[in-house]
Amino acid sequence: MIAAALALALAPAPVYVEAAPQDDGEETRSLRDQLMLRLLEEGYPLAPSADRATRTLRVTPVTHGIRVEAQGEDIHAFEVATGPVLPLEAVHRAMQALDEVTPRAEPEAPAATRFAVHVEDAPAAIAPEALRGVLVHEVLSRNGVVVPLDDDPDAVLCAEPLGDDALAVSRGQTLRDCGRQPTVVTLDDDAIDPVSLDDSMRRLMAEPEALEVEAREPETSAPRITPSTGLAAEREPGAERRGPAVRVGARAGLYGRVTSADAAVGTTLRVGREPGPGGLLDLLMVPASAPDISIFETSVSGGFGWMWIVHPVVALHLQGLAGVQVHRYRQRGNEAGNRVDWTAEIPVGASFRVADGLRIDLTVRGGRSGRPREHRVDDVVVWERSAWRIGGAVGLSYGWRGR
Repeated sequence: MIAAALALALAPAPVYVEAAPQDDGEETRSLRDQLMLRLLEEGYPLAPSADRATRTLRVTPVTHGIRVEAQGEDIHAFEVATGPVLPLEAVHRAMQALDEVTPRAEPEAPAATRFAVHVEDAPAAIAPEALRGVLVHEVLSRNGVVVPLDDDPDAVLCAEPLGDDALAVSRGQTLRDCGRQPTVVTLDDDAIDPVSLDDSMRRLMAEPEALEVEAREPETSAPRITPSTGLAAEREPGAERRGPAVRVGARAGLYGRVTSADAAVGTTLRVGREPGPGGLLDLLMVPASAPDISIFETSVSGGFGWMWIVHPVVALHLQGLAGVQVHRYRQRGNEAGNRVDWTAEIPVGASFRVADGLRIDLTVRGGRSGRPREHRVDDVVVWERSAWRIGGAVGLSYGWRGR
């Protein structure tokens, strides 16, 4: 509950990514486009102008690299040196600056229509991400707001290929409605025809009432285009979600405690920002055995952690956990017993994105319980563990954005 409330309070506010002047060069403009798409992936709404946003992001070239600056009530800026990792570090620094800056007051301008952009696929000559970037620019240039698909948009713009020389671009109230009345955008020499795109976007971004009037007009001689089933097929209506990111993970690994190592399994629930802070609930289970005795340790902990995105695929994690450890044992000829201690851990790790929402997690966990443990059979020590422990684990986690 506390973690969810914290994450809601820290929910991303609208961001305006300032246009790069033409003399800034293609590299700077390309980097700006990457930042816009990455911010959308991480849940930030994009505003068409500074007066409709609570924060402004600028990317400007400097002598030995670029400067990334976030402006709200104050300004946070970072300089990134020229090098092979400049685009990746620029994305990381931009998100860090946006998280640290104090947002301006909510804009008083009339609310703009909030569009999500969904690209089903693209012709072979155009990368899907490039097509998505074009549509995002078109929406913003027409004073629309672009939001993530799971952020309760007012409308969804969808695109899919029509053969190798055209696109079907459509608008629906939800993703399920896309593809029903598509407009056609033609390609010219493997590039999007700007006149065709402008006409399509003008129609699609009109108010729904205007679209209905246009749809009732008599058909012209232009052939009716039937989109492929990729967009026209019925889709299960997804729950409209907004709020903190929720991530559930499971893992397996080894725990070493001075003289011995034990196999361990565990699971973690994280609620919060990705990247950014989050609340944690963690369960760790360590079974063990020795002659004439069986042991099962269960640790239940809570705490907070931070996630940093250092690459479109790679994230780093630092966490702090504290809770209780239940040490349960059954010795030959005796009833089962339980001992309870406090426990604390500092997990450090990295995760790697393999699909939308799905990550592989690698973690090193160092910690301590309240006391060392030992068990004796016939006055002979058959099992002992130190209070300090360190281990490693590999796991999978899946995340989504809650309501």
